[in-house]
Amino acid sequence: MSYNASFANAHCLVERLKPAGTPIEPLKVFIKFHKTNVENIDIFKHLVPTKQKEALVCHEYGQLGRGAKVYGFFETQDGSLGRIDEFLDARNLEPEDVEDVLIRSDVAKALAVFHAMDTSLAKNGVELYYEAVISGLEKYYRMDKLKALGKEGGVSVDNLIDYDFGSRLRRVVVKLESIPAKKGWCIHDVQFMNTMVKNNPKEGENKVVLIDFEFVMQNYRAFDIGGHFMQKMFKWFDEESKIANCRKYTEEEKKHFCNEYAKQWNKQTGDSDSGDQVFLESEYGYMLAITFDIHNMLCFMNDEDDKDPLNLLGLNKLFEEFVCQTWAGKSLITNITIPLSLCHMRPLLFEYGMILAVLKKRQTAVPRRDGKEPPLLQAMNERTHPIPLNLHVKN
Repeated sequence: MSYNASFANAHCLVERLKPAGTPIEPLKVFIKFHKTNVENIDIFKHLVPTKQKEALVCHEYGQLGRGAKVYGFFETQDGSLGRIDEFLDARNLEPEDVEDVLIRSDVAKALAVFHAMDTSLAKNGVELYYEAVISGLEKYYRMDKLKALGKEGGVSVDNLIDYDFGSRLRRVVVKLESIPAKKGWCIHDVQFMNTMVKNNPKEGENKVVLIDFEFVMQNYRAFDIGGHFMQKMFKWFDEESKIANCRKYTEEEKKHFCNEYAKQWNKQTGDSDSGDQVFLESEYGYMLAITFDIHNMLCFMNDEDDKDPLNLLGLNKLFEEFVCQTWAGKSLITNITIPLSLCHMRPLLFEYGMILAVLKKRQTAVPRRDGKEPPLLQAMNERTHPIPLNLHVKN
């Protein structure tokens, strides 16, 4: 028996010797011990499934031939609860895996099947999730305790803590509604540890299996798709760095993924969605997924007084990605063109005011003969922003 503890659920693999005859029961099973700390993220309590309902979702997913079978529940003498699942001969998805066309395609198909799946869960409106997560983010907005923990850990998170994620997230949701973006059963926690790659798949069988459905609820399908793209840059359970040593998803890879997803989604639902439509949704979903991770990490940081510098660096990387996604190239929301080089600088530059200040300085560096403001600067001054910019330009 091998045992592994984790933030969400401790688990172990139990194996017994092969009998002389043909075994009538599995020789290997996967056991999960249910902890309470994930369920104690209070803002999601009314939205996430109970352990029994989560097991039912796993069973329904398994019935589609996509996931592990659920054998049953147990309670130990000390009152601990757990679940016994089919053992999967598989390994965790690694960031480099999705650079393989076949594996990337299988991840896309697996997500499409899950999102479109019929389940016994109650369909809550997606607005309930956003009310909850925005409320949670506002709780940590400008919290001095978190800034102090960052300083104690040797990594400043002041810019992240002072950033109004709630206001920006509301605008992203409005944009998704206007597309309009499709909804489905989202996993939310799509970090690569929750995606398995089979070691010896049968011919014609999907290589990828999705696991861990503690946070399954209705949301924009873009959340999981964009979240998958984002998670390629992180290895949250690595003991040396939470930031993966690999390149980001390329646009070509994202579009291939979205094309494969759209084909599978259409097969499941009868819709006629295009890959371009899914790709557009995923660009906003990228930001949705980042705010989920940031909220949960801030929650853990606040509750556990966590000041692990690796976690703090991971937080700042999430922050960097969020603002970069908002502003890189042609901004999704404001349609202001931003030099891509700005997105690779430290998070200090990722405040809106700082980015606009850089542009303002560039635009005014060469005065126009007619004395008028350059077009971009004029547009910036006329634009109404949801968040005060407080421009400060250092010479």
